[in-house]
Amino acid sequence: MNTQLTDLMHRATENLEPVTPDLLERSVAHGLRLRRRRTALRTASGAGAVLATAGLIAGGIHLAGSPTNTAVAGSPVPLATPSAKTTPTAKPAGANQKQTLATLKTLLTAPGRTLASPETWGDGGFAGAAYVVDDGHGAARVDVMLSGGNEQNPCVPVRQGCTTLSDGSVLYSYKESPVYPDDRQAQNSVISNYVMLYRRDGRVISLTSYNGPAEKDKQHTRPKPILSVQDLTTLVKSKAWKLPPVSTTKPWKGTKGAKPTK
Repeated sequence: MNTQLTDLMHRATENLEPVTPDLLERSVAHGLRLRRRRTALRTASGAGAVLATAGLIAGGIHLAGSPTNTAVAGSPVPLATPSAKTTPTAKPAGANQKQTLATLKTLLTAPGRTLASPETWGDGGFAGAAYVVDDGHGAARVDVMLSGGNEQNPCVPVRQGCTTLSDGSVLYSYKESPVYPDDRQAQNSVISNYVMLYRRDGRVISLTSYNGPAEKDKQHTRPKPILSVQDLTTLVKSKAWKLPPVSTTKPWKGTKGAKPTK
């Protein structure tokens, strides 16, 4: 057994080189070379990663700065600012019938008077309103019309009943005029007082007072209209009226100075 063990140990160590100073130096040098190689590889890898990162950043900055490649760079695409919508110019409000009726009621209200049978008519260019007023001496109609200016100036040419006011507007009036121009007048005997204020811009305020509850087809109830020309003049000059916008249509073609019928 000892012989076999010795033989086995000899075979295992027969190719081993004894440790010499030369062997030790070569081993150390080889280890240093391996360490330097690993260090160089790590350094190169780190430098490559840094360069790659720098390249990506630079590319990103370049792309982000380009107006055509903003989305590619990952920056949010700016939303297009919507163009400002042109607000349509509001059209001027037309004549307000309810407002005209309310103004007429305010101006006619007085102690001892009752107002009945309110009425309105018209369109965007004019508004009419009326009440039947009773002061205890007979019910009588009073009506008003506000116009944007589609009427003839009754004072061109100047005639009786025309007065030019200080602001350049024209006041036209007539007194106790028969409603019918023919023999029908004898049937109901309705007469009227009338005042028209023709403003410089062509807009018109006109007021009519009757001596009966209606302009036509009803008997008169009192000898004279409930409001005189002087009364109507005061009312037509009131600042309470809200006039319609100035009309661009041609003037009403009728008898100059005549009051258009409804």
